[in-house]
Amino acid sequence: MQATETISNLPNASSDVGSAYDKHCVFRSGASWFSVPAVAVREIAIMPDLVRVPSCPSSLDGICHLRSEFIPVVSIHSLLEHHEDDDTTGHEKLVVLPCGSGLGSWALRIAEAASLVSLETLGTSECPTTAASQTSIVATAMYRDQIVLVLDPNSLYREVRIALEDFWNDAKKPVLSSVDRDSFRPNLGIER
Repeated sequence: MQATETISNLPNASSDVGSAYDKHCVFRSGASWFSVPAVAVREIAIMPDLVRVPSCPSSLDGICHLRSEFIPVVSIHSLLEHHEDDDTTGHEKLVVLPCGSGLGSWALRIAEAASLVSLETLGTSECPTTAASQTSIVATAMYRDQIVLVLDPNSLYREVRIALEDFWNDAKKPVLSSVDRDSFRPNLGIER
């Protein structure tokens, strides 16, 4: 879309613009294109230093410090179980989104932020069908002759929150020492 174009100038756009035309933030991760509603994006930022969290789920790339806030950085491909080479070389930008509660932020690690554009969204029949993507991918669209997966940021946040809560809950469980494990073995009349 040219800077001087508006949605009413687009081919086949009626004067009554329906819900099919919405402003979206279009971005690329790997070879795949994605979008989220523009109103859901807090900012696009250059990624500061990323700190990896040991034993964290694969969907969490790490945590960064951006504008006095610690932000979890998420791999979109791992989160959606999108089977593509998840090489993050060159993925040095972030799409920063507010948390569902409005308190705090989280970010998607991306390679390129294309622009804010009006997209005509289509049904989800062409979308991958994994458990996470069934709720997070709400439609498809076309941008520069590329298929764009339109994402629901609230569903994405819910997936991130569930993955992190599961990780932290597992981390809270005590690890049994060898002495503790021996006390849980049934006595079968065999002495060591």
